[in-house]
Amino acid sequence: MLRYGNPFLGRYLRYVVTLLILGILLPVILFPQQPAAAVVSILAAVLLTAGLDAVIYFAAKNKAAAFTKEDVRVMIPALKTKADWRGYLIMTDSYILFVPIFHKITFVSEWRKVVSYDMEGGYIELLISHAAYKRSVHFIVAYPNMAREELDKRTKEARIAVEV
Repeated sequence: MLRYGNPFLGRYLRYVVTLLILGILLPVILFPQQPAAAVVSILAAVLLTAGLDAVIYFAAKNKAAAFTKEDVRVMIPALKTKADWRGYLIMTDSYILFVPIFHKITFVSEWRKVVSYDMEGGYIELLISHAAYKRSVHFIVAYPNMAREELDKRTKEARIAVEV
């Protein structure tokens, strides 16, 4: 069912390569001749790992807050499988939305329209009810336990209504 081994491997690979090359290899080579360049290399490694992710995280958070005009409750790194876009699955009090990193927001739904969900590992399938049809949306999330906990809290009323 899953065609991805680990869709978040690119981020971890970026961490390892950047820290090895800019954080360890270049400072070891440059330190005897140019200590300032070695320090700059270490700072560049930190900025390219934690700094880049922090900027993207806060940009996605602000984008979602401006779009929904609500505070963000949960942000989970995710991949929308249909478009193969990386971004964040964001949950607020009234909405669930996917904020891609370099694209426009294309998925927004109110919690009351989420009929059910199915999880298999990190793979989530949401069933969204519209007036004339039901839509299925698929995501792969980095933290499945956090997503399951939040989906259980938010879709409990819908599940009770379906079972009765």
